[in-house]
Amino acid sequence: MDKNRIQITWYGTASVRICAGSSELLIDPFFPFPDSHVKVPADAFEGCSHILISHGHYDHIGSISRIVRPGCKVYCTRAPYLTLLRKGVSRSELRLIRAGSVLHIGQFRINAIKGAHIRLGAPKILKKLFYRRVWKYRRGIVRKLLRFASCLEKKETLCYLIEAYGKRILVLGSLALAPDTDYPRDADIVFFPYQGTDDMSGPVAEIYRRLSPKAVLLTHYDDTFPPFSTETDTTETEKYLGELTAVHKLRHGDSLFI
Repeated sequence: MDKNRIQITWYGTASVRICAGSSELLIDPFFPFPDSHVKVPADAFEGCSHILISHGHYDHIGSISRIVRPGCKVYCTRAPYLTLLRKGVSRSELRLIRAGSVLHIGQFRINAIKGAHIRLGAPKILKKLFYRRVWKYRRGIVRKLLRFASCLEKKETLCYLIEAYGKRILVLGSLALAPDTDYPRDADIVFFPYQGTDDMSGPVAEIYRRLSPKAVLLTHYDDTFPPFSTETDTTETEKYLGELTAVHKLRHGDSLFI
């Protein structure tokens, strides 16, 4: 990797690896459901011993017990901490953090910032449960439902400001911001996890207004955990943001450098 450049690799959903020299971070690493068309190699997350969790929903922590190895450190708030303990992750591998925590990991300085989760709402959840894709992906549906139900967010979503080589990366845990929190503006790149509501235009415009980033990376728009996810069309958002800033949309497993 080029000296003093940061490499960002997107694997799907919110799963991202960030590398600065020999320092590496994983954000919300996740393996898709076997019946998803998105495939992530079994060894994709090897070699990285520091994992940041944005919040406790299944699509952000459901694969952690498969990914951690001896010596790994998983940084998360209380809700995912307790869930991961129940799922067999060792207490020695977990690090309890909160909004305001500051981490120093290799080349990285990381600030945990209070975030918010986009409102899903009961109507949207019921719609997903009863639309026709459920029949297509009905195999193991009860087990999948129980997995999702066992992983709670509890209003603990974090954002992470990650700094290295004079660059600033802002990772949003969901496509929402807390109304009572000041967020860093003009970051070199902000990750927009693009899923959660049928109308994304409002959240996107509000977040851009508050953050004014130099570039945006779209994540979490893919169909990695059917039938609860869908492939989200980002065309209008790319057009809107593209008139304001640089927009990146990677293929699974691809990288960009900043």
